[in-house]
Amino acid sequence: MSDYSNESVIAIENTLNEVDRALERLRVGTYRTCQVCDAPIDDAELVKNPLLANCRAHPELS
Repeated sequence: MSDYSNESVIAIENTLNEVDRALERLRVGTYRTCQVCDAPIDDAELVKNPLLANCRAHPELS
């Protein structure tokens, strides 16, 4: 019997997927750019959450 719930495993997998997407954005040079409107993402916001993919105008899509 595992000490981990399915929800925990899913949460870890989701986080790893977000990290992979952030690393890909770094690789292609779009890390600090909103994926919706191409606006720059504020550095302070990225410090708070380095996995952000969108600017403040599109938080529901991050």
